[in-house]
Amino acid sequence: MKKLKNIFWIVFGIAIILYAICKIALNSFTDHFLGDHPVQTKAVIINEKNYMGNQPVKPEFSYSYLFEVNGVEYKGNAHNNSLQVGDIVIVIYNSEHPAINKPLKPKD
Repeated sequence: MKKLKNIFWIVFGIAIILYAICKIALNSFTDHFLGDHPVQTKAVIINEKNYMGNQPVKPEFSYSYLFEVNGVEYKGNAHNNSLQVGDIVIVIYNSEHPAINKPLKPKD
């Protein structure tokens, strides 16, 4: 039984590490993965919060956005804490893999 617990915790730890690597890779290499001809579309800000790390007293967050391609919904982090639910944001995505997407920064 103890051996089974040890195996569980090892697999659990590996899964967490792999998940973190995937999230970092998607965030870090999104520009590269957008391809040569990314597509631009509008997305709506939804009530799904993305908390920014290392802020234990008053954590800041940004909302997620949602857009649709060929009847399939995709989400992303707006990375802008001034946007509110219902706002519209322009996003670009890989035409072959819409899950790879990012918001365009508004011009000041």
